Amino acid sequence: MSLYYIKSGFESAKARPTLTVIMYVSNLIMGILLSIPVLAAFSKATAESGYANDLSQGFDITLWADILENSPSFLPTLIAQLFWVLPVLFVWKMASSAGLIHAQMKEIEDQDGAPDQDGTPDESEAGAAGADERSQRLARNRNTTRRFWVGLGSNALKSTALGFLYLVPTVIAILIVSVIGLVLAQVAVGEVGTFWVQAVFLPLALFMCVAFIDMMHDFGRVELVAGRKGIMDSWFAGLKWPFHSGNANSIYIGWMVLGIVFLFIPFMLDLSSGGLFIAFVFQQLFLAARAFITVGWLGSEVKLVEDTLE
Repeated sequence: MSLYYIKSGFESAKARPTLTVIMYVSNLIMGILLSIPVLAAFSKATAESGYANDLSQGFDITLWADILENSPSFLPTLIAQLFWVLPVLFVWKMASSAGLIHAQMKEIEDQDGAPDQDGTPDESEAGAAGADERSQRLARNRNTTRRFWVGLGSNALKSTALGFLYLVPTVIAILIVSVIGLVLAQVAVGEVGTFWVQAVFLPLALFMCVAFIDMMHDFGRVELVAGRKGIMDSWFAGLKWPFHSGNANSIYIGWMVLGIVFLFIPFMLDLSSGGLFIAFVFQQLFLAARAFITVGWLGSEVKLVEDTLE
């Protein structure tokens, strides 16, 4: 059954290419905003260290340790640079997710032929009016774009508030895992025990906790937009989804695995032999693929919530 919802999300993203374009462009812009302060801080640190030429040949953890030691202002400078960027990224992620959910509500925009919320006729009406396939596709894309921005504008504040609420269990989970990690580190025997605690247990436990809460947040956001619930009602509804729906867990895990694969494939490929242009093209292709995955991921969750609410 979960494969049905994953396929539904894939078809939803495929039928709405403008959503992928919007997410691709926005992710590109946000990536640039994030990279500028990071690059500025790294450039200053490497210039002061005198290791810039060595680092240009490849990453060296030993050199980076020396740089951090010789440039103690690096981390404070980086944090100061990111202080204004990260909140902007967070707010955009919350608002854009609400727009994606709104644009994909009611599978394939009311297949029964009912008009969209803004009064735009659906494909059957456009065909009855004599529009050709191209004009139908353009009209559908314009309608999808309009629905995205309408959903973003009407739900941005509520979605952002919901996101801040989910930061509370996230921080609590991180603190609990960190305390458990500290306790295990004290009782761990030798370097092998320390390695398993610091390099295996802590990263995996933190990842699983954050992913678990992120899943709750996803479905809470869908409840907020598609279910038209209040902020607190959506927060509590999101907390329940992992425990009462096996499909919800399967959908999240399936799309998460696909997202991780497309996230790390570029790092596994040796694109240096193809030149800078080839590397840039491949990076953009994978960035577009990740944008498609984001749209399909939320599309699957929207479909599941709508089926449950019916």
